[in-house]
Amino acid sequence: MVRRFILLMTIGILAIGCSAQKVTRYETMAYKSASPENKLKIEQGKIDVGMSIKECKASCFECQFLRKFTSTKGDYQLWEVTGPGKDLYLHVQNGRIEKVSVNTPLPPRRKSGR
Repeated sequence: MVRRFILLMTIGILAIGCSAQKVTRYETMAYKSASPENKLKIEQGKIDVGMSIKECKASCFECQFLRKFTSTKGDYQLWEVTGPGKDLYLHVQNGRIEKVSVNTPLPPRRKSGR
C-alpha cells in the first residue's frame, strides 16, 4: 500500500513538473537578447533584415521554418518560411538575415500538344 502511494505521488510530481508550458514571445531567449530594433519587430510579428533565425521564430510562432540550403563553409543559409500571411525566403549571411524575398509560386507548365 505504501509503495503504491509513493509510486502514484512520484508519477504525479513528474507529470506536473514535465507539463508543457506555453511560452510567449517575450519569454524567449531570442527576445531577451535581441536589440531594441529587433525586439520591436518581434513584438509586431515581423520578419526583416538584420534579425537572426531564432528572433524570426520568436516573431512568428505559427510559421514553419525549413532550411533549404547551407554553404560548405556554413556562412550562408537559405530558409523557406511559410505561415499565416507569410511565404518568404530568408537569405542568411553569418547568422543574420541579409535579404528577404517573397516566395512567388511558379506558373503551371503548359503541356506541349504534339
